[in-house]
Amino acid sequence: MKYYPMNDLVKEQSKNHQFSYTVIVNLQTRKNDEEEYINRTVRVNSDNKLVEDDLAQRAANVVYGLIETHPDFADCEQVQIIGITFACAYDREVI
Repeated sequence: MKYYPMNDLVKEQSKNHQFSYTVIVNLQTRKNDEEEYINRTVRVNSDNKLVEDDLAQRAANVVYGLIETHPDFADCEQVQIIGITFACAYDREVI
């Protein structure tokens, strides 16, 4: 994974962590026998460099929390993660 320098927006969102990752999580929902596909962008911050498996697990945990608490998913018969894409990786020390 290639790491890029943090721009001001990422620095603000990273809460002073050294690494920040942008991950896109693809969801499939089913409600009243209709399927819908949704993408959620997740920012994962860490003080340690994450390997892809750990990064995917952290992003999935964030989305599972969203699924359990957000009212948009309350009426869904099924919600599942069908894909995870690593979009960007930032390192605060890269100039």
